[in-house]
Amino acid sequence: MAVAHADLSKFTDSIFIPFVHEFSSKEVPQVLCTIEGIDIRMPVDTGSTCLLVGAPILPNISATAGTPAHHYFTSSRILYVGRLVELAVGFHGEGGSDATAIVEVLIVDKSWRCPWYNPSKDGFTCPLGPKGETPVERDTGNITYMGVGFGRNQPRDGMPNGTPRVNPFLNLHAIDGLPVSNMSMRAGYIIASEGVHLGLTQENTRGFVFEYLEPGWAHDEDPRDWAMAKMSFGINGEGDNRGPVLIDTGIPQMYIRTEEGVSLPTVTIRNPNKRGHARLVKRVKPGTGISVSFPSLDAPVVSYSFVVGDASYTAPSYVIPANRAGPPYINTGRNFLFGYSIAFDAIGGRFGLRPINRPSSSLL
Repeated sequence: MAVAHADLSKFTDSIFIPFVHEFSSKEVPQVLCTIEGIDIRMPVDTGSTCLLVGAPILPNISATAGTPAHHYFTSSRILYVGRLVELAVGFHGEGGSDATAIVEVLIVDKSWRCPWYNPSKDGFTCPLGPKGETPVERDTGNITYMGVGFGRNQPRDGMPNGTPRVNPFLNLHAIDGLPVSNMSMRAGYIIASEGVHLGLTQENTRGFVFEYLEPGWAHDEDPRDWAMAKMSFGINGEGDNRGPVLIDTGIPQMYIRTEEGVSLPTVTIRNPNKRGHARLVKRVKPGTGISVSFPSLDAPVVSYSFVVGDASYTAPSYVIPANRAGPPYINTGRNFLFGYSIAFDAIGGRFGLRPINRPSSSLL
């Protein structure tokens, strides 16, 4: 895959939104935003696409407003049901700056922890479990989440509305009260361990290496819709497992799926998550070496590696073997951002990486 270049010299509008807290493996990074006059410390998740707010948090929104919608997180196994309502979302930037996006927000009326949910058939309800288990309903008064990822709207992902039109990072209307347009702002973002740059420019993308993305499921409807980036990885120095990659700020762990027949050392342990559905769970065995290259092992532009269980900047908290339904795949988890900044160019269909100067990362 060719390295992707673009002339960004005419784009000048951009704003930096700092994270509320120092970036940490232990929690989803947050930015400060305002919706309907309510200040919210909003978690930023690149593993999903849609801004979710519990209905009790925005009491001035009519209970009948909006279009019915649902959203499911495959990692946490949580289902959200509510209504998409178009709202203004204000972001609090560095040095008193601000930006406003106008986007459909999922106002959450009901939510369940639903481990057995099937995105292809279950829709707006969490059914009884395989042994007749009753779904656990959650308190919507504490729900705030902002998904800004791309390539997350495939049918199996449980996010049927997860297109660019519900991504607040791609729908800015004003910066510091002045309108922006596609002539002055390159729709896209940079996420680093310090915060988020909204709007790509020649200056803030300096040092990034970009690769082209393939069109996403809704590309014909919205040309800003792109599929996930590509990578390949080896296990203990062997194999070339090629497939999509997700840099997911929403979780600290890694998910990994190898080619059919490729050995992945695993162990079975007692589930450390006391709320988990299963009593025993599988993990990739400590001591296993994992090497990842973007976009491929035979033509690497960016690469990183770690040993499961060892302390390193970019190593995930733990590694989960993903199910076999699909091609090779990696979800890196958010610790990847200790070694790299990431960029998404929604107009040019590009994904970029810029290494931080640490021993665990390399730009080839």
